Amino acid sequence: MSSEVRVSVNALSKSYHIYAQPRDRLKQSIYTRLQRLAGRSVHQYYSEFWALRDVTLDVRKGETVGIIGRNGSGKSTLLQLICGTLNPSSGSVWTSGRIAALLELGSGFNPEFTGRENIYLNAAVLGLSKDEIDDRFDEIVFFADIGDFLDRPVKTYSSGMFARLAFAVAINVSPDVLIVDEALSVGDSGFQLKCMMKMRELQQRGLTILFVSHDTQSVIRFCDRAVVMNEGRVHFQSDDVQQCVKVYEKLTRYHQIAGGATPSGASPQDGTLTSQPADVSYAGELGSVQEERFGIGVARYVAIDMLSDLGESTNQFGPGETIQIVASVWSDQEFDGVAAGFSLRDKKGVDIAGDNNIYAGVSIRLRKGLTRIVFRVPLQLAPGEYFLFMGLATLDDKRIELDQRWPVRKMQIVSRRSVIGLSFCPAEIEVI
Repeated sequence: MSSEVRVSVNALSKSYHIYAQPRDRLKQSIYTRLQRLAGRSVHQYYSEFWALRDVTLDVRKGETVGIIGRNGSGKSTLLQLICGTLNPSSGSVWTSGRIAALLELGSGFNPEFTGRENIYLNAAVLGLSKDEIDDRFDEIVFFADIGDFLDRPVKTYSSGMFARLAFAVAINVSPDVLIVDEALSVGDSGFQLKCMMKMRELQQRGLTILFVSHDTQSVIRFCDRAVVMNEGRVHFQSDDVQQCVKVYEKLTRYHQIAGGATPSGASPQDGTLTSQPADVSYAGELGSVQEERFGIGVARYVAIDMLSDLGESTNQFGPGETIQIVASVWSDQEFDGVAAGFSLRDKKGVDIAGDNNIYAGVSIRLRKGLTRIVFRVPLQLAPGEYFLFMGLATLDDKRIELDQRWPVRKMQIVSRRSVIGLSFCPAEIEVI
C-alpha cells in the first residue's frame, strides 16, 4: 500500500441553523443587520446543530477505509464534504485525483432523462469526455443489466435499478477514489455480490475506497481500516477492523440501554457492563482472546458449557457432530419473554452460524433465580477454530440488552470426517 495520501481531512466541522418557525429565518436575515447598524448586541433567531465536529482523517492510496456509526453520527455529512457537495463550516478537505461517489440514490441523475441519457450526464459530471463515455458505454450497460429500462426515464426505476446504474457508471469512469454510502444495500443479493467482487478487483488495482455500511460483516471482510463515528466526531479508529466493529456494536447497545446517551462512568470502548453481574464462571480457555461483556445485568449468563454427542464437556468436536450449548441464566426478576441466542464466529470475527429462540419459535420465560437453556446444534463446519458469542435481551419495544458475552468460549473442529463446503442447521432449543 502506498504512503501517498489521497484524502486529507483536517479539523472538519459542519453546522446547520435550525429555525423554530419560518419567520425566524426572515428575522435572522433582516433584524440582525439592523441590530449591528444600531450598535446593539446581535440576537440569533436559530439554534445550531453540529452534524460534524473537528474530524481529522487521512486516507492513503490503495487503502479501503470503512466508516461505521449509528444513524445521525455524521457519516454521510463527512462523505458529502469530501466530495464537495457540501461546504464546511470550518476546517479543510484536500483530495487528490478523480472521485466517484455513490451517495444518496438518484444524486447526479435527472429523473426526466432516460438511463442512457443519464449515463452521459453523470459520467460528464465526473469528468469524462463524450468520446471516453462512448468507449465505456457498453461496459456500463453490461454491468448495470437493467434491460429495456435503459431507454426509459429513471423516475420509473426502482431503488435497486437506480443503484445498479449509478454503481456501473461510478466504477467505469476510472476514479482514483471511490466513495460508497450505503447505496448497495438496496440491491438484491446477487447484485451486492457482483459489486463486492468488482470492488475486490478495484482494490487489487490500487483504488482508494471509502465504504459506509451498517453491514458489519462486509466491513470486516472488505476494509483495511475502520473509523467509528459518534455524535459527529471520530469516536474510535484502528487497523483492527474487528475491534472497531465491537466498539460500534457497544455504542449501539449503550444508546438503546440509556435511551440515547452513553451512561456516565461507562465507556463503550472498555466493555463495561452498566450493571456488572457478580457470580460469573465458565469452563474453557480463550487463550489470548479476551472476553468482553456488557448489558444491564438484571438477568445474565452465569455458566456456559459445551457438550459432545456423548454428553462430555469439551472444546473439540468433529464435523457433523451435534454440539449442546448449555447456558445457565440467573435472573433477579421474572421475565415473561426474552430473546436468547448464540453465534459462532471465525478468527476474523465473521459470523459462520447462529440461532436464537425467536427464529426457532420457542418461548423462553425467565423465572426469578436459575433457568437453563440448551441449544442443540448440528455442526457442518470446516476444521478450524471458532468462537462462541452469547446474547440475552428483552422482548419489549426497546429490546434492551440484558447480557452480551463475546467471545465466551473457544471451540475447535477437528478433521475426523471430511466436509465439503460450509453449511449449518438451525438449533433445537430446550428450556429447563
